Amino acid sequence: MRGKIASDASLGALKLTTINNRAAYTFPKTGVIWREPLSNRRNEVRSVCRNLTKTYGNPRFGNPPDPLDDLIYIVLSNKTAPRTARRTYRRLRARFPKWENVLAERGAALRSLLKPAGLSVIKSKCIRAALRSIKETFGACDLRALSGLGPEEAQNYLVGLPGVSEKVAKCVMMYTLNLPVLPVDTHVHRISVRLGWTARKRADQCHAELEALVPPQLRRGFHVACIAHGRRVCRPRNPLCYDCGIRRFCAFFKTTQ
Repeated sequence: MRGKIASDASLGALKLTTINNRAAYTFPKTGVIWREPLSNRRNEVRSVCRNLTKTYGNPRFGNPPDPLDDLIYIVLSNKTAPRTARRTYRRLRARFPKWENVLAERGAALRSLLKPAGLSVIKSKCIRAALRSIKETFGACDLRALSGLGPEEAQNYLVGLPGVSEKVAKCVMMYTLNLPVLPVDTHVHRISVRLGWTARKRADQCHAELEALVPPQLRRGFHVACIAHGRRVCRPRNPLCYDCGIRRFCAFFKTTQ
């Protein structure tokens, strides 16, 4: 199994080094939090995570527990309202009880089911291509074999699938494989920028910096709580700062009030 998964994905500007047998990331530090002493950074991150988890708990947002189910759910959820995504996924599962059934029919059937979620042509192509690739690798449309891999191997395989970004891969790894990764979506990115944890312009640029800040055991809770917090309080426009339980740590709040 391990021999079938490539592990030579480019890490770009990110370099993984080993110091005294411990992995350490080296990368440009953009957030103002990096100017603080290490103990202050750790205390702030833990306080923010503790507050958010206490407020929002550990929701799943409808993500299925099976890795392939979750992969397809996340792909169809892209740029789609959560309620619409959940309805579309339920219709999809009712029409295709086994994912092999998607490959046995013409693409028009899948496109029709995905139409309410938007981008049906692109999403159907990605899903069908990913399913073909998975079946070629594992002999069936099934990703449960990834549960035996570490984070780097699992991510390298997943991002090699058509239409699977680093964020999508990390979501599958976090929600279904219980791996200690931190997916950065639009909510995590917005809240992290406002906190001063990163200054990067795009969510897909932030994974290394935020994983370096947030300890492995707190990453899942931070991710899901940021989604809830971003929807309810820390909205893109007109954020409800005075209803925010973490505003005392927020660089955005301090500079705008």
